[in-house]
Amino acid sequence: MRKKLQIAGFCILAVYALVMVFVMPSTAGSVCCTGTTVNIDDSTDYRFVNRMDILKYMNSANINPNGLSYKNINLHEMEKKIAEIPFVNKAQCYKSPGGLLCVDINQRKPILRIKTPTQDLYLDSEGGLMNISTAFSAYVPVLLSEKTLSKKYLKTDIYEFANYVYNDKFLNPLVEQIYIDINGKVEMVPRIGSQIVVLGSTDGYQKKMARLKKLYESGFSKVGWNKYKKIDLTYDNQAVCTRN
Repeated sequence: MRKKLQIAGFCILAVYALVMVFVMPSTAGSVCCTGTTVNIDDSTDYRFVNRMDILKYMNSANINPNGLSYKNINLHEMEKKIAEIPFVNKAQCYKSPGGLLCVDINQRKPILRIKTPTQDLYLDSEGGLMNISTAFSAYVPVLLSEKTLSKKYLKTDIYEFANYVYNDKFLNPLVEQIYIDINGKVEMVPRIGSQIVVLGSTDGYQKKMARLKKLYESGFSKVGWNKYKKIDLTYDNQAVCTRN
């Protein structure tokens, strides 16, 4: 008798397991989206887009999930569409158990603003060019040029130099402006002091910046920031300073 009860118990458990396997996915798929929540990761530093911008775009792009069954929502396609917004770097979409669809936004991060006779745009942290926003202006160094600069030059030479400065704890707050004259000569204007830093070109920028950092950290701390009007880094292993 006891053995029969055990067998019956196992049979009931097996039937229950089969029911859960086939019924639960159906139940999960029948959940409908009741709303969309948007989180913008870096909204304290960058305000290129806000929650309403994302929701309006989702409506216009026909990817508003509200009222749709979870099984009919293509998250990958939604992420691709949202990432097409010019100021969005990446979008991650996922479904919550309660019916809310969550959208996490990562904005593009400008590291340099570029202004030439025909250009006014940003260079971002991944080497991409992005338009200026009417909603927000990023506090980054400005590159001024007397001539139009090619996209290839901006995305290679200028990006490598700007990205190096952006990621350096000493140089990042120091550099205010980069200037390129009609002949392509590169100069830099620091935020402190009254001098111009002559680079000549961005070739060998790491060694040039190392010499500049050494000069600021050791030399200028003794003689003062405003004693020299020009620092020339075009010579190998030298920093030639011209007095005021």
